[in-house]
Formats: sequence, C-alpha cells, structure tokens
Amino acid sequence: MDDKEKNAEVAKAIKLPDLASYMQVVIKQLEIDKKWSAVHTYTYTLKSVTEFYGGKGTPVPIDEAFTSGRLKEYEEWMRLEGTRNRKTDKKRSDRKHGVPKGLSLNTISTYMRTLKAVYNRLADKKILPYNPKLFDNVYTKVESQTKRALDTKQMNTLLHTDIEKLPKEMQCALAYFLLMFLFRGMPFIDLAHLRKQDVKGKYIVYSRHKTGRQITVRIPKEAMKLIEKFKNMNYDSIYLFPILDKKNAAKEQSQKNGKIKKDKELYMNYLRVLRNFNLKLEKIATLLLPDVKLSSYTPKHNAFAI
Repeated sequence: MDDKEKNAEVAKAIKLPDLASYMQVVIKQLEIDKKWSAVHTYTYTLKSVTEFYGGKGTPVPIDEAFTSGRLKEYEEWMRLEGTRNRKTDKKRSDRKHGVPKGLSLNTISTYMRTLKAVYNRLADKKILPYNPKLFDNVYTKVESQTKRALDTKQMNTLLHTDIEKLPKEMQCALAYFLLMFLFRGMPFIDLAHLRKQDVKGKYIVYSRHKTGRQITVRIPKEAMKLIEKFKNMNYDSIYLFPILDKKNAAKEQSQKNGKIKKDKELYMNYLRVLRNFNLKLEKIATLLLPDVKLSSYTPKHNAFAI
C-alpha cells in the first residue's frame, strides 16, 4: 500500500478537511499566539500550494497532498513556474528571454519545511500515518545564497562615506545600516523598535524583540554622531528613530479592530518597512560597492570586524 492509499484510508475513516482548511486553522492559532513570522510563512505557503492545485477555492485533499509523488510535482512546479500571478511573473521574468523564472531555492525550502511542519502536526494527532522519509526527495536545505560578510576595505568604504552627498532616500538607510553594525550587529527589528528611554548616557539598554532578553550596548562616538543627526524629531513618538513613525499608519487605523488584527497589521507594516530598507541597501551597494550585496543581515556578520 503506497502513501496515497494509506492516507486515503485514514481520510475516509475520519473525514479529513482539505489542506487549505486545516492550514487556515493553524494560522488562526498562530495569530492567537502572536507568532507573526510563522503566520507570514504559513500564509504564503498556503497561497503557493493553492495556486499549484488550481487557485483559491480549489480543494487540496490532504491524502493527496502528502504523498512523495505529489510533493515532488509541487517542488518542480515551484522551480519552473512558482506562481500564476501575472504581476509577480512579470517582475520575475528573464528580461532577455521573457520567460518566467521559478522561485528561489530558499523560498522552495521554506515552503517545503512549512508543509513538513503541517504534516508532523497531522501525524502527531494520528490524522495521517507517519512516514519519516516522506520529504527526503524534495528540497528542504537551508543555505546562504550569498556572501553576507564584507571585508575590511568594503566596510571602511561605508564607514567613511560622506552620507550627506548621497541621494536623500539613501542617507537614512546607510545611517541605520552603520548603526546596526556599530551596535554589534543589532537586528533591524530591534533598531526600529529602540525607544528614546533606552538611551542611558553612553549606553543603550534594550530588550531583544525576538527573545525579550535585555541587552546593553556601548554607544561608540561614531554612532553618537549618527544618532544626533538621524534621531526622531517627533516629540510625541516613543521611538528613537523615525523608522516606524508615519509609515505605521496601521496602528492608528486599527484602533477599532481586535487586538490580534491590530498586532498582525503592525507586523505586516514592519515587513513593508524592512523590504523598503533592503531595497535602499541594494541601491547603496550599486553606488558604493558594485558587485557586493548588502542586506539587513550584513551588519550581523560584520559585527566584530572592528
């Protein structure tokens, strides 16, 4: 008896919901638990899976989805096509040949690992029989596609750039990038959420957004100059930098909504800010460090270079 026959037998016995319905239940629970990063990943995985099966509203039978053959077909679809969204296809098209490209290996891995987590939930609840080798033939590796760390010369180029000579839209982005580096690899989400009250003389004392752990960082003189120049001038704001101000309109618009919905909107707004930050870093790299990739992860990998 193969995977599909086993799954179909179980499905018939307990009347399984389809995969889309089950994932929506999981997403709702993740929202209640405020696991916004997981909500984001599960939501986009669900969107991709439903597109593969025919689009929104198309049933995705669990007994069919979790078979080695169907998982391989889904992986191959992501590699070759990846989406039926014409706008996305156009953005990802090969400009020379006009052929839509598939999803990146990291995205494929993310979606497959998410499906594996869903499968493990189902197996733990005895809804599906557990097959430890089910995902062996699909791509689930986690690899860095690019060199994230800069060498000393490249880092010095950024540190000694006259920020005021850059286009205005790039000035803040480079300042935030350098501050993350000078603050020993501070994640962008922590920089964005730094409060004015976190500055304690020559130190910044803050709580990691991810873990809640309290961190103390000494403020180097180079960082102090950047803080003075790019600090938040909005007296009513609690934030040290205007990264989330104004753009955080979701906070004001959602006051009448439930707390879970409001928190989700705030997280999605942060993701938009992060994407915008990374786009500006790409432009900075093109201008100052051709053929070098800059991202919000780079300061973490260069944190101990000085």
